[in-house]
Formats: sequence, structure tokens, C-alpha cells
Amino acid sequence: MKTLLLIPSYRKENLAEAIAADTHPTMDYDALAAGLEARGTCAELYDYRALEADRDPLVRLARKALGKDIALAVAGWRRRKHYSSLFTNGENIGIFLALLLRLSGKTRPGHVTIGHRLSTGKKALFFRTLKLWREMDTILVYATTQRAQGEKGLGIPAERLRLIPFHADANFWRPRPEVTEITQQVSAAGLEWRDYPTLLVAAERLPDTQFPLAAASPWSKHTNETQKRTMPANVSAQRYEYSALRTLYASSAVVAVPLYENDFQAGITAILEAMACGKAVVVSRTEGQTDAICDGENGLYVPIGDSGAWETTIRRLQNDPALRQKLGSNARLWVEKHASLDRWVDNLCAAILQAGDFHPRQNTIP
Repeated sequence: MKTLLLIPSYRKENLAEAIAADTHPTMDYDALAAGLEARGTCAELYDYRALEADRDPLVRLARKALGKDIALAVAGWRRRKHYSSLFTNGENIGIFLALLLRLSGKTRPGHVTIGHRLSTGKKALFFRTLKLWREMDTILVYATTQRAQGEKGLGIPAERLRLIPFHADANFWRPRPEVTEITQQVSAAGLEWRDYPTLLVAAERLPDTQFPLAAASPWSKHTNETQKRTMPANVSAQRYEYSALRTLYASSAVVAVPLYENDFQAGITAILEAMACGKAVVVSRTEGQTDAICDGENGLYVPIGDSGAWETTIRRLQNDPALRQKLGSNARLWVEKHASLDRWVDNLCAAILQAGDFHPRQNTIP
């Protein structure tokens, strides 16, 4: 069996030394490729760099005229007869690959995709009207709300949808007992749907507490609302490298994830990283962010946009080290059981191998 992994990013190269030096987590696509190889499947990763080097005239035309993500779909379609299964890391690629597979006839390889956010209106055309889910053997989703939207809103059969947790590399993101926890420090990280203005109001009311914000993300297209703003004296915002971010989590009494209302797993990367580090995590209770935090057991929720609730909850945790310890310990255990990178790889490999078995490779191009 052979699997083609279509990844909408530039693969980070030469990471082995940094991972061995414990300064960088394992990238999920590398872990997935290794997991497939360990299960006897040849896995090939095709990213933006491979796309730019591709001399196929249709791929080059698609990249120039339609953009990199659709070109990835075209590249996967052009290579389909070489593989027993194709994996698309997002519906932005998976939808167009499914459309091309639909136009190619009945014979196709297996196709597994991740549905990050199925609930945007324009996707109804592809799923409900065109029923492109027929060219997707499994659609993996990270949020209960997205599974419900896929089934009830888009008419995708329940057996094609699979809810799985997102992931954190629990070997890298781990408790750091050698780092002193600062009771008067609350950190936050990320940009995706982040409601930093509300947290900043709470910070003004907590002048004795420092709020270092890692307000950056390699993926998010959202505006950084800490920029071009007069910040309270106790707030700083900057970019952190992975090892520095891990130390920031470890030295913080509380990790805050303030969110605007949304219906998918916005904020999940920072949530799971901090949980894996054994920290007390506080999250805005949005419609979509419900699948990792069990309120009062492995983290705490606050109402959306409620700066007073943020102030009260932070003070509560600062004054209750036993509660912080309980939440942090339970958070680490939850990640180990449900959301480690190894668990994620297990889930994806199972879906990809099942799809490849169901659609054996046909008419391989010599």
C-alpha cells in the first residue's frame, strides 16, 4: 500500500537535531508518515515546496490560476493511480480533490480528509447538493458541533464522519517541575479567534499580575489585536519559539485562552499544549470549544466577553494552589489518554488504512 499525504504548508526540514535537543516538538505530518511506515504502508508527503517544484503542466496552471491549495488537489488527482489512499489535511483541499475524483469515473483510491470547519455556508453546495462526501471515505472532525453540522446540516452519512481529539506532542509539551511557577503570572498564546481585548480589560484590574502574551500563530489569518494598541503596563506581547513558549507555560500559574464565539475548535492547539504541560487552563465557553475541557475537572470555563469573570477566575486560581494542581494534573492525564500525538496518529492511520483496503490501487501508471 502507498499513501500520498497532501499538506497545505511548507514542511519543516532538518528537524531531527532540534527534536533530539528537546527544542522543537515533532510535526504532526512527520509523525503520521512515520506511523504509516511503521504499519507497513509507504507514505509520501507532498507539500507546498513539492508543489512549487512540480513540472506537471496542469499542476503549474492550477497553482498560477487557482492558488496553492487547489493545486495540491490537482497534484493528488494527477497521482491518484500510484496510491491506494490519499490524505488531505483540510476540506480546503479535500473538497476539490473529491470533485476531481468524481469527474474521473468510478475507480479511485481511498480518500481521507480532515473537516476543520464544515459549518461555513458555501460548503453546503459541495456536500449537500453535489454530495462530494461520496468521494471521501472518512471525514475526521475535531468538534462535536462540526460532526452534528456535517450530519444534520450537510447530509453527510454518520458513518462517513468520525470525531477525534486534536493533538499535542506530549513528549515535548510536558510538566517542567524544574521551572518555578510564578503565582502572579498569567500567560496566553495564539491568534485564532482570540478575544485579547477582554483579557486586557481583566489585566488592567489585576495590576499585580503579569500577562505575557505569545500573540502569534504560523497558521491563523486573524488580526493580532494586541498590535497598534496601548497595553496595560503589566501586559507584554511577543512571538515565542517553541522551547521558550513551553517555559512560559511552565512558569505561569494560569494559562488563559480568551475566545470570540465560534462553532469549531478554535484555540485547541494552545489549550492542549498547556494541558499537556500540566497547567490550570481557563477558556471562554464557546459553542465549538467543548471537547477538551471538563469544567472544574481539567480546566475552567468563563463566559464569552466577560472581563469580570476573567478577573474573578484568575484571582480564584491564584489564591488556590490546590485547585491549580488538581486541574493541571487532570489536564495532563486527559491529554495522555485522549489527545497525545501518538493517539492522533493511531486514529488517522486506522482511517487511512481502512480506506486503502476498501479502494485497492487500480491501473497503476507505469
